[in-house]
Amino acid sequence: MNPIRRALVTGVSGQDGALLAARLLEQGAEVIGTHRPGHDGESWRLRELGLADDARLRRVALDPADAAACATLLAELQPDALLHCAGQSRVADSFRDPQASIAANGLATLNLLEAVRLHAPRTHFVLAASAEIFGAPAQAPQDEQTPLAAASPYGVSKLLAHAAIGGWRASFALRASSAILFNHESEWRDEAFVTRKLSRAVARIALGRADEVALGNLDARRDFGYAPDYVAAMVAMAERELGADYVLATGHAASIRDFATAAFAAAGLTLDWFGDGLDEVGVERGSERVRVRVDPAFFRPVDAPLLVGDAAKARRDLGFAPSLDLAGLARRMVEADLAREREAS
Repeated sequence: MNPIRRALVTGVSGQDGALLAARLLEQGAEVIGTHRPGHDGESWRLRELGLADDARLRRVALDPADAAACATLLAELQPDALLHCAGQSRVADSFRDPQASIAANGLATLNLLEAVRLHAPRTHFVLAASAEIFGAPAQAPQDEQTPLAAASPYGVSKLLAHAAIGGWRASFALRASSAILFNHESEWRDEAFVTRKLSRAVARIALGRADEVALGNLDARRDFGYAPDYVAAMVAMAERELGADYVLATGHAASIRDFATAAFAAAGLTLDWFGDGLDEVGVERGSERVRVRVDPAFFRPVDAPLLVGDAAKARRDLGFAPSLDLAGLARRMVEADLAREREAS
């Protein structure tokens, strides 16, 4: 293992970037976090994690689409590790602007890889990839050997980045790794993601500030884990001498319906489900109050029915171990949103 003395984290204001910064600082590393030009890199996540005013975290502006800027920054910093989390992170947005997703996730990764190759060749590059690179696989669970068949524009953009990691590792002997992240959620998730949309809606419903929440495909089954466990594994990847690809997942799949049920239960509300398809509703037990409805506006043109990962390699090499089951994850998220809602009142 190689200790990380200086780390560059792209997208430091997002969930993964902020959690990575916290983890690395806890381990004694110097952390430089990038943010979009025109912003100061401040975020509610950094504030909640106690990092907004932490002098050990240096924030710098970087547009990863600017190859020259990437080269200049890597040449200056010479980090031990580059953990790349910046980019377009929402699958739904990729259908509206596919080219922007390819540029933000694929071409930007190439710019950073070239900057490492030419100016900081000892840096260990760790990419935050995605299970969306598998598309709708016939094999379940998915592991590092599962054939890749990305279907959504977001999946294609992440597949380009993932393939580049492997290509530059093989062609130029770069220390480059890809973390194939299955759904990794937390109280610091963006509200555009269904898990955080649910946890905040449940908190507001429990406090009498909302009546219901509208969701899309309730049958989609995903592998939901706790994000701090995943960023810890990414740091462990960066500490390794050689690059490699790792699936990070719990190995357990749950439907969106299951997550909704667990989230409401965390607030002391039991849901009963009635109807089928677009007419399905979740009703609060002991009442006639509909708490969950299906809205076709939230369906995706392409949506894998099942993504569930096999993280045996990460368990063996990295000591990766999921710390929360579905109920525990939902409870952590709902309790955090209940606290925020009460504080805001």
